[in-house]
Amino acid sequence: MIDAHVHLLPGRLGEKVRAFFVAGGIDGLVYPTDHTVITDTLATDGVTEVWNLPYVHKPGMAAELNAASAAIARTAFAVTVVPGASVHPADDDPVSIVRHAVEELGCGVLKLHCSVGDHEPTDPRLEPVWDHVEQIRLPVVIHAGHGIDGRTRRDELGPVAEVARRHPEARIVLAHCGHHAVDEAVTLLERHPNLHADITPVLDQLVAITPAQAARVAPKLLLGTDAPNTGFRAPALVDQVRSWRLAPELEALVLGGTAARLQAEIRR
Repeated sequence: MIDAHVHLLPGRLGEKVRAFFVAGGIDGLVYPTDHTVITDTLATDGVTEVWNLPYVHKPGMAAELNAASAAIARTAFAVTVVPGASVHPADDDPVSIVRHAVEELGCGVLKLHCSVGDHEPTDPRLEPVWDHVEQIRLPVVIHAGHGIDGRTRRDELGPVAEVARRHPEARIVLAHCGHHAVDEAVTLLERHPNLHADITPVLDQLVAITPAQAARVAPKLLLGTDAPNTGFRAPALVDQVRSWRLAPELEALVLGGTAARLQAEIRR
């Protein structure tokens, strides 16, 4: 089982993110920020691999954060950690940062957080990045919403659809399945062959995807917990997937098969 949406952030950054949620009155988060406890808990719940997704809020921090993500992945945890990278459109030479992260640091996924970074995936400064990730088939997880509550409005999905249209070979993963705009997200999944989505909860809310919707797009769905800043452990997500009553082969894709395929397709 692969958890394709985890945030094992380096010390001070991880604590700042947790403090942000606490200051906002968010409680009921089921993990501490300690990486060993997080990964031990995920392993206990049946997870064997995670995608670690760092994200930047300003230019000039991506290179250091990507190096920290790679170092975290080299730690002997109870699960395999796929190191993730991030980049900001205002960085000097964003594509070089991504190239270094993949070729030198071994990163296997790119995270773009439109709210935290205050940008769109269609930012012209990211166009060389999109050209590159399309060429090497690197999965890109996009948090499309700009709200501080983590939710996405339907009008915020337009830039994701535009990137999918411009770069048909890019492996794009829409974080949280665009929650709350799940109906619109499913429509985009059916329209764009290269677009995927993770079913990661938003704090205390599961993604509201119906069994009928899940059956139509199951090969494009990935499991995700959002650990450590989430109100759900992995079994709650597994229960949700099983409640859809998919065919066994489709259920297996959601629980890890599609994530494994996306990693296997990267051209290093």
